Amino acid sequence: MGASAPFFRRDDRVPDMNGDYLQNELQRLDLLLHREILRMRAHYQLSLDEFRGLYVSDQQVDALLHDRTNSSEAVDPNELTDSVELTNRAIELHQLSRTLLAAEDRWSSLQHQFELTEPEMDVLLLALALEIHPKYETLFAYLNNDVTRKWPTSDLALRLFAEDVEAKLKLRELLLPSSRLFSSGLLHPVPLAAEHAVSLSSGFHPAPEACHYLMHFSSPLGKINDHLTRLEPHSGWEQVSLPPAQRLQLERLPNILSHTSCCKERPLIVFVNHYGMGTEQIVQAICAGLRKRLLMVSAERARTTEEPIRRVLQSILLEQALEGAGLYLYDCDALFGAEGAPTAEAHAIVAALEDSKDPVFLTFDPHARWPELLLGRHKLVFVLEDPGFPERRRLWKELGGAAVSDELADDLANRFVFGPGRIRDAIVMARDRCALQGQDETPTAEDLLEGARAQSDQSLGKLASPVRGAHAWSDLVLPPSTLRQIQEIKSAMQFRHRVYSEWGFDQRLVSGKGLKILFSGPAGTGKTMTAGIIARDLGLDLYKIDLSGIVSKFIGETEKNLDRIFRASRSGNAILFFDEADALFGKRSEVKDAHDRYANIEVAYLLQKMEEHDGVVILATNLSKNMDDAFSRRMHYVVEFPLPNAVHRDRLWRGMFPPQAPLSDDVDFKFLSEQFPLPGGEIRNIVLSAAFMAAQDGSAIHMRHLVPALGRMMVKKGKLPSATEFKQYHTWLAARD
Repeated sequence: MGASAPFFRRDDRVPDMNGDYLQNELQRLDLLLHREILRMRAHYQLSLDEFRGLYVSDQQVDALLHDRTNSSEAVDPNELTDSVELTNRAIELHQLSRTLLAAEDRWSSLQHQFELTEPEMDVLLLALALEIHPKYETLFAYLNNDVTRKWPTSDLALRLFAEDVEAKLKLRELLLPSSRLFSSGLLHPVPLAAEHAVSLSSGFHPAPEACHYLMHFSSPLGKINDHLTRLEPHSGWEQVSLPPAQRLQLERLPNILSHTSCCKERPLIVFVNHYGMGTEQIVQAICAGLRKRLLMVSAERARTTEEPIRRVLQSILLEQALEGAGLYLYDCDALFGAEGAPTAEAHAIVAALEDSKDPVFLTFDPHARWPELLLGRHKLVFVLEDPGFPERRRLWKELGGAAVSDELADDLANRFVFGPGRIRDAIVMARDRCALQGQDETPTAEDLLEGARAQSDQSLGKLASPVRGAHAWSDLVLPPSTLRQIQEIKSAMQFRHRVYSEWGFDQRLVSGKGLKILFSGPAGTGKTMTAGIIARDLGLDLYKIDLSGIVSKFIGETEKNLDRIFRASRSGNAILFFDEADALFGKRSEVKDAHDRYANIEVAYLLQKMEEHDGVVILATNLSKNMDDAFSRRMHYVVEFPLPNAVHRDRLWRGMFPPQAPLSDDVDFKFLSEQFPLPGGEIRNIVLSAAFMAAQDGSAIHMRHLVPALGRMMVKKGKLPSATEFKQYHTWLAARD
């Protein structure tokens, strides 16, 4: 058995490391490891049977200490060094390292940032050694008396860095899982088997972020993973569109944060706004003023990773601390539970964020229960209001340039209640669409409309289904008075900005500025078709609400679903269409039991959401008498859809057949329209059924196909067809039976 001089000699140099400080500290570590090997050999003779053929030999260790890994030559025992000499030489190197630390920016910065003591820095160096040279795996295994444990342990750290009992107790406290080294994320515990899960045997390794930082690895910019993006902010305030007073406040923020850089009570910067207000540009501008990098983290995506969100956030906070970067946490809906209340985990996350010494930015939806989450926290809150029509019009003109005329700017600003971020994205998408089509670089009005519609929030898709129709105004067969009402509704949607913004009516309204419309009439009279035509004409999306997915037997679930619908509609600029609305908007009943009480609460909540909603809501019902009177009072327009008269039914019958459909001359439209008072929806079903029968026969569509289809429709409605009604065509009633 032998010994040697340490691996690093005074004239050695460590390539691509941190200079003389790390050079000296690694030499010191080698001296301490060498000393501990000597002590172990003096007090304990290793048995070969203990490793059962798997062991680290003395010759291997001595070769590593000599830096002779590839040599089989035995080490001369005469080269043994006294342990006291090794200790003294280690102390000399450590004193030298102290003088070098001030010039070594990353090590000194890390020590300052985390307020680490010298013993904690020693432990960190011990962990980092594994990332510098593979020899340490073998040395650690040898000293741990276990070839499978190739990492530093608490016991090894105590043996190397603590000479007496008092020092060992103090250092032992620094190695607990709750200590600063582990809670900060600088060190991670090594999972051990049950037989080794003893506190002193517990191992640790350095966090990758700490390794990259201390070893001067460059941090990549751009998207790092699904939830983290690293940016070098370069955009200034010219990219930000805000009211002058609020913009001035935010422009002052970098100076305020700079003066509080040493303060432990640095406030959280909170933005409350709907999606698309350009919060990212604002945060970038603030970080650019602070000359700091920016880490952008999606709380929603971080939650869906395999690791717990708190563990993911710990890693991100460590990287933030090491880089001195700003941290922007968005998609913060993930911090709230199923009932909208902040989770216990969310409170812990916010507490961790509050301890950050660098700026932390959070953004919340106005409807989120963020005040409850941030209660008692030191924070600065900025509520970013949606721009009004004049500001939206200005943004479309300014960002769209020559592509956006005055008329088009009016149209876009009225149709889409977008913030500056979404307007900017819509214009970029329009230009991309134009380029893909090989057109001129200037997007057309159609390109801009499609770009804007693509920015609409599609989260409604989980609670509603889009209505895609190709019908035109000419397809509507309604009385003139009903058509005039529908045109009035279209105009109200089209010119809301003029009435509310230019004429000042928005200043007189306490509640929401949306439009509430009720379509009442029998099934099949064209209520859904009309809603689709209005939406298509205005270039807006129409979503039909699935009541089965909203109404829940569980208390509070219906209200939650309604809240999500109205929020998604608001951000997506969609028209909400509640079909058979009497099922949801029914009359409140006398309270006889708990079920009645909660049912009435649901109706009251729905009334509240209707009142607050700024968008367009269309209710359709076959039973308007069953609707609660409070809903009727809140309707801006109530449109009755009557059953069509004979003249209108004749138009409906004829209009149901496409021009390319083979239609026989024997089809008696006069008889069909005068004899049977049917709505348009039932006429459509009859024509379609007859068309399938004709296709089966390989012929044109004849009266012999329409009559059986008509008879089956009457049976479905609970009425038996008679020869008196069908007159000369009654013989065809049974032709398909």
